Amino acid sequence: MLPDAAVVRAALTASGVDTCELEESALGLTCFVASSEVVPALAALKASELDFVMLVDLLGVDTGEELEIIYHLRSFTRDEELYVKTRVPYDGELASVWEIYPAALMPERETAELLGLTLAGHPNPKRLLTTDGLPPLLRKSVALRSVEEMRDR
Repeated sequence: MLPDAAVVRAALTASGVDTCELEESALGLTCFVASSEVVPALAALKASELDFVMLVDLLGVDTGEELEIIYHLRSFTRDEELYVKTRVPYDGELASVWEIYPAALMPERETAELLGLTLAGHPNPKRLLTTDGLPPLLRKSVALRSVEEMRDR
């Protein structure tokens, strides 16, 4: 079920989040917030009557112009889902939301590592999947290896 956009906007406005743009699509309701307001927005959505208590997933996408971080939230009491998106510049800083959603610990590390972000406030921001010196592998600027390159390894 889709959450009521007016209720989402009211919850965010009441917590001081001013930059929420709501968009309804086939995927569901998406709320776009400024990267500086991600932490207060997620805290407000969890604490409000909307009761978005579960972080289902956190992922990132390189749009070619910047990085888009997506938080997929779930409310069990209301049987609703919401996507919160923010945009971060390349090599930018992403505020950790692990204190709001402890399930974000590992997905934040993975997203930061593979997209080349810095995690602010994360208790263990070390690399999770690759070694130091490798470029952010999920960025569009990183060249793909050819079949021949892979065979010659």
